Amino acid sequence: MENERWSWTLAHPLYDIDDIVELGQILLKAEGNTVLNTDPQVFRHQLTVCATNQLFDKRREFLAVCRDKDNKLMGYCWFDRGGYTTYSTEEISNAKFHHVDLTLSTRTRVRLINEMIDQHILWASNNSIPIICSTSIRSEHDGFMRIHTKRGFVVNGSYGWIRTEEGLKGIKYV
Repeated sequence: MENERWSWTLAHPLYDIDDIVELGQILLKAEGNTVLNTDPQVFRHQLTVCATNQLFDKRREFLAVCRDKDNKLMGYCWFDRGGYTTYSTEEISNAKFHHVDLTLSTRTRVRLINEMIDQHILWASNNSIPIICSTSIRSEHDGFMRIHTKRGFVVNGSYGWIRTEEGLKGIKYV
């Protein structure tokens, strides 16, 4: 479904990283993390490496940005692959971030998160990754995980899991 108010693109190392770092820092500071010391330069480095690698190999990681019609960053999502549990040989794609601008309306934030979940499922499917895991470090993660429950994820606390093939049945927006 096309949306005239915003569009998604793969993150570009020259054009998107500064905005992602800025939004990421706002969200991480808002959470009041007292355990980890965040470093914007480390984040910038990791994002730049991911976005650059993605230009050449879209199978390794997925980093996408959503911008409104005025080119303002509304959110971004970042997924990786190569995760495994200690009790299974099935590969897992983990969501590193689902970040949305918290000044957006609740309805818009929910829609963006659903679009991010769709992208995660499709990327995992296209890359033959059988399991998707989505987590939250936020203290208030109930709403975020409720979206996952509605999408068919098995949710335990702040972790949501789904088999990619099951997730495909619930694609909403892409």
